[in-house]
Amino acid sequence: MARSLRVEGAAVIDWFAEHSLAATPDPRVPTILIADEAEVAALTIRRVWHTGSTIQPLDESGPGSILVLQAEGSAAFRLSGTNAELDAGDALVYPHASLSRATTSHPTARIEIVSANSLLDHPAALPGADDSPAWRALASTVNAILNGDHRLGVAAESALGHAIESLCAALIAGRPGADAGAAGFRSAQATFAAATRVLTERAGDPEFTVEELARTLDVSRQYLARVFARHGSTPRSALRARRLELADALAATGLSSTEIARRSGFSSARALSHARRDRDTRDAR
Repeated sequence: MARSLRVEGAAVIDWFAEHSLAATPDPRVPTILIADEAEVAALTIRRVWHTGSTIQPLDESGPGSILVLQAEGSAAFRLSGTNAELDAGDALVYPHASLSRATTSHPTARIEIVSANSLLDHPAALPGADDSPAWRALASTVNAILNGDHRLGVAAESALGHAIESLCAALIAGRPGADAGAAGFRSAQATFAAATRVLTERAGDPEFTVEELARTLDVSRQYLARVFARHGSTPRSALRARRLELADALAATGLSSTEIARRSGFSSARALSHARRDRDTRDAR
């Protein structure tokens, strides 16, 4: 599942070029890169260690976001609208298109989670993020995947990818100033991140509804619908999708259809079957 390599010299520049980046290594030291990489559903996860370099995009980046967990050393990022200095334990999330340059003057190690979706619509540094359980859970999950050689089924891989994205959302939602609840205000992006976290935690409860989600977040259903619309979805379809992921993950356990439906939040095996048919019909179009 994971791809691992160790390269030196010009091969390091080639590796960055394959990832649409131009690297200018520090000429004073040997140029070395060690990387592990894997695809998990719609995500790319990678662990990268390299000697000092300046890195710039080779071309205009497309949609999507990158979440960086700085594991060792430091790095300076120049992004549209802001700059970020990362030390070990910090994190950074940014849209692909916002990166102008990243510079490391000494050996550095980081974890990168690359999503085709928008994790946040502007760059944001998360200093001291390793104090958060989400930072540690993300690092542990990525390391566990990259250190193993597991072959996952489609359902298990989809559920794992969703879990990683949910941890990303939890980390982002917990950043300072993300949720000014005392002032009765939460940004649309923070609301989406919080909603994703709540859906992940509570989708398995058959009594949980979109109305309950809105009450939990202290927002109106109309506002919640507008927030999800920005991401091409609706709260109801996101809840159903999460329940289907749970059901697919349970399908290989040997449980009865009734028990799978109950544990994944559906009111009955018939409701689960109907949801699966709807999804399969939609995917076939």
